Amino acid sequence: MIASFDAGQRAKAVFTLDDKVREAWHFFPNRPSRAGLPLNELKPGQRAGVMELLQQLLTSQGFDEQEKLRIIHGLKQDMAAPDNPRHLYFIAFFGQPSPRKTWAWHYEGHHLSLNVTLGGGQHFSVTPSFWGAGPVKVTQGARKGERVFALELDIAQELARSFTPEQRVLAAPEGLRGGPGTSPALVRGAYENQRGIPFQQLDPAQQVLLQKLVLAYAGKYRPGILREINRRKRILDTTSMSFACSGEFDGTLNQYKIFTRDYLIEMSTGNGNHVHSAWRDFDGDFGRDLIAEHLETAH
Repeated sequence: MIASFDAGQRAKAVFTLDDKVREAWHFFPNRPSRAGLPLNELKPGQRAGVMELLQQLLTSQGFDEQEKLRIIHGLKQDMAAPDNPRHLYFIAFFGQPSPRKTWAWHYEGHHLSLNVTLGGGQHFSVTPSFWGAGPVKVTQGARKGERVFALELDIAQELARSFTPEQRVLAAPEGLRGGPGTSPALVRGAYENQRGIPFQQLDPAQQVLLQKLVLAYAGKYRPGILREINRRKRILDTTSMSFACSGEFDGTLNQYKIFTRDYLIEMSTGNGNHVHSAWRDFDGDFGRDLIAEHLETAH
């Protein structure tokens, strides 16, 4: 795809791996500093290449979900317009794509930020992974009834509803931090007293629900990619897993967080109809651990 870019496109979409714009991620619409080329500035073949790249990254369900997010964000404007919000999602590359070199790419726009790093061309990092929507459910027009984040909302609420009074106390720590934010890196210590109820204090049915909830996020990515990530850092690390939330256990949660030793998954629900969610890696967002390992090996 990069070979098909003209000089102007290349200047907008191709950067060095250490360029600071790689970590300047965000989910706001119309962000002037967003790196990359929007879909509406790509030729048809280039745009098809972006879709193929996404399909290599995401499962069919994950790919369909990001398509629905783009469409939802375009519904309030002329869907046929070249500058409709659904076309304002940006692709950018960092470093030289290679089966042996370390390089990265991102795809980002309103309520979506996918950040992929390949260490040595083979080892994957896919965080920060941000997905959001507002509204979550379309209530009128040709797409009436369309809903996104069904699993992430419904499983979490089912889990919260199942908690005993004692479990609810553990699951709702005081002063639970808001989020997700857009910091380039997370600090473990900031969440030290907010980890909620440990996996071991859930009953078997609740443990199954919590693992399903984790996979609702990780499962957007293709199985081969997850297997590679999981060999380095267990995604379902139940020995360190915990769940924290705020809101109404029997109504609608305001937010929830899932912790493991390596990962943070968090969602703010906007009372169920405006969702922000993210999968983060405490040590490995933007492939920091992969890049450090690559430099250590190379020297």
